[in-house]
Amino acid sequence: MIFDILAKGNTSLASRKKVINQLENQEDVVATLLQFTFDERCKVNVLASVVLDDLLQANPNLLDEYILTFIEQLPVVRDESVKRLTSKMAILLVEKRRVLFHEELEEQLLDQCLVWLTSDAKVATEANAMHIIMVLCKKFPTQAQLIAELIEIRFAEKTPAYQSKARKLLKKVNNLKK
Repeated sequence: MIFDILAKGNTSLASRKKVINQLENQEDVVATLLQFTFDERCKVNVLASVVLDDLLQANPNLLDEYILTFIEQLPVVRDESVKRLTSKMAILLVEKRRVLFHEELEEQLLDQCLVWLTSDAKVATEANAMHIIMVLCKKFPTQAQLIAELIEIRFAEKTPAYQSKARKLLKKVNNLKK
């Protein structure tokens, strides 16, 4: 039933609101949206990730019982739209629900950020990765410093949007040394 609701929708704001209203009465909505989001063969995975992001922005506690699954599934995302949205959701989780993270999970997320920064991800995903690194850099200063060095090496070849976020990260990481 959830698949059918998503299949009839699109990413426009009006359609998403309609989809969300229809999903309110469905069972296991969050689990199903997560499943669809991380299944690249699923025809509604982009819309599922958009709707999941909308729901999470309204209620950051929504993924509490799924944080481990969410972080572990990040490496399987190939679609750039889904990658951008899941990296955005990861920011929200690490900022608002970090109390639920354990050190290994934070390290796993930090490793994923490095993957996003060293692969051919789009600027929005890279910016989201840098944001997460800024949140975690005090706890993992060595890893943050290594990532900052990588960013410095690639800085000149990147877009102004990337450079803007990178400057903030580099400043924060360099302030850790002081």
